[in-house]
Amino acid sequence: MAKSRYHIPLPLYKKILRVMPNLAVDAVVVHKGKFLLLRRAIPPRMGQWWIPGGRVLKGESPEESARNKIYEETGIPIRLERLLGVHSIYERRWGIRIQTCTFVYLARPRNSPRVITNFNNKEWKWFTSIDQAWHPYVKKFIRLARHRSL
Repeated sequence: MAKSRYHIPLPLYKKILRVMPNLAVDAVVVHKGKFLLLRRAIPPRMGQWWIPGGRVLKGESPEESARNKIYEETGIPIRLERLLGVHSIYERRWGIRIQTCTFVYLARPRNSPRVITNFNNKEWKWFTSIDQAWHPYVKKFIRLARHRSL
């Protein structure tokens, strides 16, 4: 899949992040007792297994954005089941302190999933268990999704 037509050049993105929070969405996609993670190919979190998602674009609701981002990153049309939570984090990136607020959803594929990743990710995998080496954010929302998808 190609780069988004809404790509923000890094110098401009840094200016925005100095004064405004980054609004994002992620979705824990579950199918037949497994959950989908993507191994990031680019920063942030390069090389880590992560929940699919991305930035909310102007004019999108968080729900629209989640459906769009998951499709862009995986090629899977999804059905959102529920909001698992909203996560806010401060971190240093590119030498600046930024805040990201993420709406995290539980989602299921609309049909039999065939994963096609974009440039953001180098691989994908359906997992059945949590690896303790994963980032605490990933573990937290997978646990919530597994608990609430019963």
